[in-house]
Amino acid sequence: MKDVFMVHITLPDVFTSELYSLIPKQRELINGLLDKRIVLNYSLDMERKNIWVFFEVKNREELISILNTFPIIKDVKVTIHDLAFYDTAPFPIQDPIMN
Repeated sequence: MKDVFMVHITLPDVFTSELYSLIPKQRELINGLLDKRIVLNYSLDMERKNIWVFFEVKNREELISILNTFPIIKDVKVTIHDLAFYDTAPFPIQDPIMN
């Protein structure tokens, strides 16, 4: 069974040009993790100061290993929260259209 963690990433007050240049690589990595269902949600607040990421992984060690691959990891503060449960609204499935 896998564990779910919420990771709160606090972005720096001032973005350097180097940090800006890492954003496309960060998004590419996140999109891949979303496709694999390792990342369940990825959210950024309107002030661009906080990111919240929900992960489903084997354990905390795997989570930390993944976080260490984040291009922006050296420029941000990370707080990991263990979750007792993670519920989401059901995702509606459309009836197949037979042509």
